[in-house]
Parts: sequence; structure tokens; C-alpha cells
Amino acid sequence: MTTGAGSGDGAPDRGRGSTPIPRPSLVYVTPLMPRTTGNGLAMRAAAILEALAQCFEVHLFVVPVAGEAGPPCDFVRRYAARSVVLDLAQTLDPLFALITSIRDPVERAQAALAYPKPFLSRACTSESGRHLVAWSRDIRPRAVHVMRLYLAPVIDPFLRMRQPDRPFRVLDLDDDEVVSHERLAALYDAAGDASTARAMRAEARKYRSFAARYLPVFDRVGVCSALDARRLADCFPGARFAVLPNSIGARPRAPRPMARQALRLLFVGTLGYFPNTDAALFLCGEVLQVLRRLTDRVIVIDVAGAGDTSALRDLARNPEVTLHGYLEDLAPLYTAADMAVVPLRSGGGTRIKILEAFAYGVPVVATRLAAEGIAVTDGDHLLLADDAESFARACLATAQRPDLAAARAERAARLVTTQHSPKRLQDAVAALYAGADFT
Repeated sequence: MTTGAGSGDGAPDRGRGSTPIPRPSLVYVTPLMPRTTGNGLAMRAAAILEALAQCFEVHLFVVPVAGEAGPPCDFVRRYAARSVVLDLAQTLDPLFALITSIRDPVERAQAALAYPKPFLSRACTSESGRHLVAWSRDIRPRAVHVMRLYLAPVIDPFLRMRQPDRPFRVLDLDDDEVVSHERLAALYDAAGDASTARAMRAEARKYRSFAARYLPVFDRVGVCSALDARRLADCFPGARFAVLPNSIGARPRAPRPMARQALRLLFVGTLGYFPNTDAALFLCGEVLQVLRRLTDRVIVIDVAGAGDTSALRDLARNPEVTLHGYLEDLAPLYTAADMAVVPLRSGGGTRIKILEAFAYGVPVVATRLAAEGIAVTDGDHLLLADDAESFARACLATAQRPDLAAARAERAARLVTTQHSPKRLQDAVAALYAGADFT
């Protein structure tokens, strides 16, 4: 394991010249290093870290199954008292290692389907739990906050504890993995990839089993929207749900482009994640074809995001499309865009990319699935459309009436301020822990 220390100077009771007020210790278990930029998962992890630091001395335990962890950034060092990255090679499930050693690809695929845990839980073993207990023994945590269902096995030792030693346990689902993987299976089926669709359906079954096992034994289960809370409460009535909304910090309001011949669309998303790859292909294929038929304006599509772009290789040859890769600062692209587009056809949770576009004050066109879980109204905050024809027409309607588009963007920006600000998330986290006894 690799470790790093944090200054902790982001907490409200550690102001310069003041005497620190002791706060209860909390262990925060995440599947990647929190970051204020990058993909939505890293950004949510960062937002939750900042919110937890308002109430606790946070000790960050990273199990990097969702990507490379990297060293802690200044943000993490500010809000975490210390951090550690688990070495996955030390904790890999021997059964999973055995499956990967099978030479015959058909037999290996069949064994992977039969593996009883979700793929991202392959290093979440009793050994990882022992590492966590040993690392946190000296601080005697009064709470444990674990992000994503697939990491739940890591804190099995804390789940088995009896009072009064047992810490308050929170599972932040962020996403309904069962629904997300069922949707992924349908998307792969539609793409003609039956084998991957079969694997996604198997993952959905494994997550359903995990949910039935773990959701009722946590003191609270966090979700990112009231929609997910209602849906999951119907399936798991023994669990106690709390909404921890996705949040986005203040962004510079992008000045709207002057009238021009070109129509500029912006899509932001981590590429290599199949729903985002599919969305980019849909946008730059079917939607673009309709736009060419409906308007004589030059179309410019900017696609920004880290990840594998091999599936989009043909798009890079299209003069209308620019693949930017990962950009630390997206403000110039938002400033240049006539609108942000989110043509997702699969996935779950709430889309930080929509909230980010709202925060920049940029008009948005999205699918209904992409806007799921955000309290938006079609025509009031954004335009919603699902098929290529209606999506292209919504883009043109946004461009043709910039006054109406600007008014929608302004209402959307206010919605972010009132419902998805860091302060709103911090209040929700504080309320979640308010009933716990940390004496």
C-alpha cells in the first residue's frame, strides 16, 4: 500500500490561528482517487470527501478498481487527514486469478459468467478487509463511508462488529448497478454484441445478489436522486435510504457565441465507457446525418474526454468532428459551444456532465435517460429528445431561438445553485449523520 498525509486545513474548524476542535474519525473507502475534474465518479468522490470533512477527520482508503489511483492531489491533501492506496495484487480473489489463467477463451468466459461476485469486486476480499482494519486500528473510526456497492465486501469486518465498537456504516451507491447493467446488456444487444450483453446480464444478477445482502446491513444507503431512492426502496424495504445529490462547484458563466454560420455542439464524457462511446457514435453518425439534411449551416462537433478512442477512429477522419481527449480546463469549449449535447442511451445515476453544462450557463439538449434523476422539465431547463430526428431538430431549435435557449440555460443554472451546489450536498451529508452517536 502507498500512503500520503493530508494537511486537513479545508475543515471549517481548522482556521488559521484557531485551536482545532477534535472531530470524530471517519474512514472513507473509494474505488479511485477523488478529483475535482475528470470523470463523474472521481468528481462525486471528491464532492463527498469535501462534505464529509465538514463533520469528520477523514481517512481515505482507496481501492483502485475503477482506474489508476495516482498520488493524492492538493484537494485530497486538504480534506483528508491521510490517505492510502491498496495494492490490488495483494488482495486479488484466488478464484478470479484461477479463472484468468484458463487458456481456452470459451471456458474462461463461461467461468467468468459463473464467478459469484461482480467483476469490480475481484480484489474486495477478506485480505483487503484485513488491510483496512490494520490501517485504521489506531484511529478507532466512529464511521465508515464506502462508495459503490462493489466495494462493500472491503468493510465486512466493520459490518460484523457489535456495539459499542461498531462504527456507523454508510454505503453510497451513487448508481443503481442492477439497472445500469441491465441497460448496458440491452445496448450491447442492439449493437450485435451478444457475448458482452450476456456478461452484463450476469453482472446485473450479481449486483442484485450483492444489494440483497448488503443494503439492509448498512445504517444508511446513499443514492444520488429521489428517483433511485423510490425505486430501490420498493425492491429493498429493509434498507434506509438517503439522497446525496450530485453537486457541481461554481463555474465561470460562458459568454454566448455571437451569431455565426457554424453550429457548434459539445459532448463531454469518458470515452471507452460504452454508453459514452455509443452516444458519440450516435451523435456523430445518425444525428449528424439528420442535421446535414435539415440545415445548410456548417456543423462542428467537439468531443472531449479521457479514455480509449479506438472505437471512434473513423470519427476522427470526419472534418466536422474533433476528438479533444482529456482536457483539464473545459471552459474554452463551453464558451465556444452553441449547446452541450448529452445523447446517452444507457447508464444510470444522474449525469454530472449535464450539471456542469448548466453551471457554465450553456443550453443543453439531452435524451430523457441522460436527464433521469435531475428535476428538470423539457422546454423549461433544456430540450429532451431520444431519436436522431427529434434530437437534431431540438439542436436546431436551440440554435434558431438563442433568446429562448438563453432563458432555459438561466433557469438551469439556478436549478444547479439551489439543488446541486456543494452546500446542498454538504447539508445532505450532515443530515445523514446527524442521528448517529459519535461519543
